[in-house]
Amino acid sequence: MARLFATILVALLLPMPARGTLVVLVPSADGLVVAADSRTSILGVQCDGQFKIAQLKKPSRTVVMVTGDGVFIKPPGARPADLCRSLQSAPRLLDIAAVVTGYLERKAPDLSRLSLEDLASECVRAAQRFQEAYPVAFQSHIGGEIFSVVIASYDPRARVSTMRNFVVRVGRETHRIEAARFSQTAVALTDRRGVWAYGEAAYLEQNVYSGFGRQYLTAPTLDFILTDKPVAQAPLDRATAAAVNVIQAASRAAETVPAPSGIGGPIEVVLLGRRHRPQQIQ
Repeated sequence: MARLFATILVALLLPMPARGTLVVLVPSADGLVVAADSRTSILGVQCDGQFKIAQLKKPSRTVVMVTGDGVFIKPPGARPADLCRSLQSAPRLLDIAAVVTGYLERKAPDLSRLSLEDLASECVRAAQRFQEAYPVAFQSHIGGEIFSVVIASYDPRARVSTMRNFVVRVGRETHRIEAARFSQTAVALTDRRGVWAYGEAAYLEQNVYSGFGRQYLTAPTLDFILTDKPVAQAPLDRATAAAVNVIQAASRAAETVPAPSGIGGPIEVVLLGRRHRPQQIQ
């Protein structure tokens, strides 16, 4: 019992990761639909209502999401009464979403000139500074990812949705923090419609698309995903319904087979369309 208490006490004295989970992007005829669950896991406690879609002052029609352990907070003390409340107000020792939004607002008001590699390097440097202050904080991430950055944007003139992504991980052999898996996907009206997922994408593929959770996908969602039609034939309401249903299906599946970082809570949905600012969708 004494050893267990000591383990818990040490855990509470270390910076605590607040883990983000599932982001779904669906290009539509009216713009890019961005949806995310709102569940965050911290010390095994699941906190809902932690919305993850970060909006920017500039560039316009752009949002940022970070999945994985992109936030570490100051421990609330040995006897935290409410971890979820602490998550809202505790000082951020590491906040990758803030690093990314700050970089984009300062250095990349025009996304056509964005260097994803340079942005990733800034995220790596922020993680390295955090590691210097807290050397064991990333111990459990050796050989795996720490966090994933997703940047979603929409060009109303070309009517093209663009999804940019990279991960930051700790090398298994080197134990060095590094960026990897850079990707940029542009989807035009003439391209095949579809659903792009980030974060718990492997869980979604295994337990929903190819597993028992498929039963929670509605017929219209399956038709949206499987039928070969262009984005021009993806009305906003159908794209929104598909994005929400995919997250709902993953959330219901996680009630039976828990996801590594938890999936659930209210779903936030925004549209990147003709308006300069993201438009909230109910």
